[in-house]
Amino acid sequence: MNNNNPYYYGYPYYGHAGQQGNQEQPYKKQNSKTHFAMGLVAGAAVAYIISNKKFQQGVAATGEKAWSTVRGEVEELKERLEDTQAELEYYRNLHKSEE
Repeated sequence: MNNNNPYYYGYPYYGHAGQQGNQEQPYKKQNSKTHFAMGLVAGAAVAYIISNKKFQQGVAATGEKAWSTVRGEVEELKERLEDTQAELEYYRNLHKSEE
């Protein structure tokens, strides 16, 4: 790597991990209050959504519908498999009688 270029693949280059020492990355110094505020707002939004009864009921209803659909599809798949097995058995027996 060229030591005159402070960027490595478009990102600031701070040297090897052992050579960084006490250097703090610039975004941590400049945006610590912004990161805290955004985290606080995001956490409050998630807490509000999770504690909302209508949201909980909607999630439960959607989960029930999804589970019901999955169960129905599994049952349909089982029936198709049984039909296929029955057809195979029929054709095996059909060819056995011809021999």
